Amino acid sequence: EVGLLYPGGPGFATPIDVPSEKGREVAKAFRRAVADTTYYQQYFDHDEVEIPIEVIEEYIHQACLCQLQLTTAPDRPLLLDVFLYGGLEETAAARRETFRLFLDIVDQNQEFRIDQNQFRQLLYFGGAGGGATYSPRATVMSTYRRWRLYQAREYYAFALNALWYHLCDWGVWQGGDARPIPISQLWHYVEHGLDFDALAQHLNVPGPRLREGSDLRSLLDWLREVAGTWPPSLDDPYDLQAPIHEHRLYELAMRDRQSSEIMVAGMVALLALIVCRFGEPDLWFEDEWSISRMGAEGRLSLSVFLHTVHQRLKGGPFTIGEFTRWLYADYVILQHQLVATGKLPDNTFRFHREGDRLRFYSLENPLGFMDSRFTALSTTVHELGLCGNFDFPQHPLTPDGRSLLETGDLP
Repeated sequence: EVGLLYPGGPGFATPIDVPSEKGREVAKAFRRAVADTTYYQQYFDHDEVEIPIEVIEEYIHQACLCQLQLTTAPDRPLLLDVFLYGGLEETAAARRETFRLFLDIVDQNQEFRIDQNQFRQLLYFGGAGGGATYSPRATVMSTYRRWRLYQAREYYAFALNALWYHLCDWGVWQGGDARPIPISQLWHYVEHGLDFDALAQHLNVPGPRLREGSDLRSLLDWLREVAGTWPPSLDDPYDLQAPIHEHRLYELAMRDRQSSEIMVAGMVALLALIVCRFGEPDLWFEDEWSISRMGAEGRLSLSVFLHTVHQRLKGGPFTIGEFTRWLYADYVILQHQLVATGKLPDNTFRFHREGDRLRFYSLENPLGFMDSRFTALSTTVHELGLCGNFDFPQHPLTPDGRSLLETGDLP
């Protein structure tokens, strides 16, 4: 992507990847960094010779990526240029702006170690556990909005995956791996799980007295009141101290994956919170909304979900039970069948639909967020010498990092 290689293999001009001219230039610069080591001078071309440990240690010290943080590293200027400007201009510009966002976050949180969990909360809520906070500067606001919508997609996807995960577990608990279970039995279980008073007890808030027959608007109103989700905005921070919010529901699900009030009512509430925050059509015309339209072919994007809910609410009464059965039917059962069928001949089915019954398979299922690329990006920003290590409370910006953050370029 950054232009260091010419791709090879089927359909390309060469059978294997080969370095581009820029790639060869970077390789030569790295060779200068290790040229004086005993390993490179005496052992590099001798595969069967036993190498003394002190020779290996000397080479490790010179070849380590940590050396890129030094202004004297011969390959550092080339790699900075590649990461900031390599490849297509649109892609390079997006990469630079993401680097600036990361630098802005660490610059505002010099007393806090930042990991992926905190990074997600800082993006979405403007704060994280332990006191870290983040208010994006104007020059990175558009990039921040895109990353915030990316995290909204993560909460949305997590809730749907949790519904699927719990369905798979429930089916095996009911003996569905021995005999198919009527779908009517699933709907009975789902109705039992839509106990928002029991969910409220887990969150230490008064129960809303909402069940499957209550209107979805009543659930949205309750969440707006308790979570403080009004008015919807892509810019304003969300209340991380509210008794109910997306991350609290996520943590509940990760701690207790068997309680129906958490894995059914809790995940329905999480999806309803997404509707509260992003369900206003005015937000859908913002430039950054394209992130919410993303999704592989056949998958249901966040934007499609919000549009559909909006239309259903406009069409008249829409109960929580109807909303939940729609989610299970179209977003869990049907989607699993489509995705698993698309992977044939590999068998990835956790359940098959047989008429009005479901047959289950006892297989392990993962549950969690997708990788946000935080580790890869924070490591790159650090190892290019733009700031300190995110793993430590102090991670000051270097002069190059400060220049990139404030001007969008290097001096």
